[in-house]
Amino acid sequence: MIALLAATPILAITGGSSAQHVISLATAVMVAVITRGPETQIASAAQLLKQFLLIFLLPVVWMTLQIFPMSSLANPIWSATSIALNQPSLPGRISVDPGATLQSLFLYLVNVSLLVSTVVITRDRRTAETILYVLSAVTTLISVEFLLSQLDSFAGFIPQTGAATNLFPAAAALAMLINGALVARAVERHLHQQDIRNLASPQLWVGVFWGLLGITVALAALMALEQHTLVAVTGCGLMVLVFIAAVRRLGFRFWPSALLFSGLAAIASAMVVPHSLSGGLGLLGFVSLPPEAITPAKHLLSDAPTWGNGLGTFRLTSIAYREFGAALADPPSTAVLMAVEAGRLASAILAAFAAQFFLVSFRGAVRRGRDSFFAAAAAAVVVVALCESFLDSSLSNPTIQAIVAVMVGVGLAQSVGRTSGADRSAE
Repeated sequence: MIALLAATPILAITGGSSAQHVISLATAVMVAVITRGPETQIASAAQLLKQFLLIFLLPVVWMTLQIFPMSSLANPIWSATSIALNQPSLPGRISVDPGATLQSLFLYLVNVSLLVSTVVITRDRRTAETILYVLSAVTTLISVEFLLSQLDSFAGFIPQTGAATNLFPAAAALAMLINGALVARAVERHLHQQDIRNLASPQLWVGVFWGLLGITVALAALMALEQHTLVAVTGCGLMVLVFIAAVRRLGFRFWPSALLFSGLAAIASAMVVPHSLSGGLGLLGFVSLPPEAITPAKHLLSDAPTWGNGLGTFRLTSIAYREFGAALADPPSTAVLMAVEAGRLASAILAAFAAQFFLVSFRGAVRRGRDSFFAAAAAAVVVVALCESFLDSSLSNPTIQAIVAVMVGVGLAQSVGRTSGADRSAE
């Protein structure tokens, strides 16, 4: 796993299918190693993950339905536009490109396997700490790569991609959260010492310094990317870390803390969402792109059926809506991508699933006696990832998906102590 994470800065530069191949190969090796590990460790992780069984299986069922012949559920609009797609006889399936949907299913299974493998591996606290440090290093290094690319001496250092599709905004946001978790770790470890009044502790200040340095680098990358909305969203993610630390310090239990957080989140949503939707663009109202860049997505979104057009088919279906001679359209955001490819209902279901991941991580962070920063970081990552999915499509990048899967896996693995058993996680 460390080798996979260490390779992510290189994958950020190369991108493309090479990242998918490397992640798939590394995940396969991890699964093979884990299956030969201690049965007690696997059983503990299985007990912890069984509450997410429906979450893991429903997307598989959804994509399988899109692949198999089901003429009654297929979008009738494609029978009239098959020539534009260069496929004179489209199959009677929900997906207009079953091969692309099958590939999306495979990549989804890879990400699930990576998350599950992470949970098994990082049940050990020291391993979890090592992975957290590696995540901090690689996400910060990706931000450094982008900052270097802005210098004339390093022009062309990274591939030039659209603002909505490159992975650097998401990587910088994740770097801020993970480095924030390292600051929380340093403070928490200091508070658990016998002499907490000793502010000269080198472990405290070294941890705080490196965490703040990583946050500063990532913030500089976000500002250079002109991702001001994402800066605000990431700030909310950091506030999740602060909120969890505060309720733990005050001795609040899980449910009062969850209700208080829900109230604050509802207030924030009531202030932001109506403003973003005031233009009548729906999901596209959250995107900061020129109108001509979102026109194909706007038409695709309005014509998207309940069951979607098939995972992995956005670029193919956008051909029918682009102007003559124009380049293939990129999805303006991950939320729009999911609504077009999987249907609006699937997007709502995935948001509900994200809420469950958040609640489990949040509960673990509030209840744990120590090492709460793992689960707190996972909860913050889920919040920021969900919000960023409405802003751009960087979360559709396989490298970012791998980083998110590992961070969430670490948080879930450490949401309960090894001595507390898995029963507590099912409460």
